[in-house]
Amino acid sequence: MWHNALALRGPSTPAAVPNSNIDGLAPWPTQNTTNRPLLTVVGLHGGAGATTLCSLLGTDVVDGHGAWPVFTGWDRPLPDMPVLAVARTHHTGVAAASRFARLWGADQLPASRLLGIVMVDDGPKLTSQQRLVARRLGQMTPHGWHVPWQEAWRHEAPTPANIGGRLRRVLANIRSLAAPTGGNPS
Repeated sequence: MWHNALALRGPSTPAAVPNSNIDGLAPWPTQNTTNRPLLTVVGLHGGAGATTLCSLLGTDVVDGHGAWPVFTGWDRPLPDMPVLAVARTHHTGVAAASRFARLWGADQLPASRLLGIVMVDDGPKLTSQQRLVARRLGQMTPHGWHVPWQEAWRHEAPTPANIGGRLRRVLANIRSLAAPTGGNPS
């Protein structure tokens, strides 16, 4: 779906987003935290796949339970708080991802750094419209990743041992971008 690219690229910061209209959009929920995980995974709706991605990304990754993390500890300078958004490719997921991306683009999600969004297939075969929308959403944030339908996950829990090579590379890419240098040399 990404034409063999590991990730799509979008605007690196909200400042790079051309006039994001957020009229009528409710603010995204936030959660104050003093924890400093490698990465917080925020499911944009129920059943998005955040818990599954957390388990595959490692024990130093936490589930944000749908809320954008805001560091409120005493550490100064404020620590880098990388965030990964996750949504399914069905109607509810697309609507939530669109709202989230528009709020991020309007600089309404403060204090943490969005790595990007992961679009997780909601079925074995996406329609052409679903593929187009998922691709567009993947380009509305700094990075967009795609997790194809995993039939095996219907029968057994996903583990690092039973995922394919492409997904393994996606997870490694996400972890490298979450590192304190943001994937860039110091």
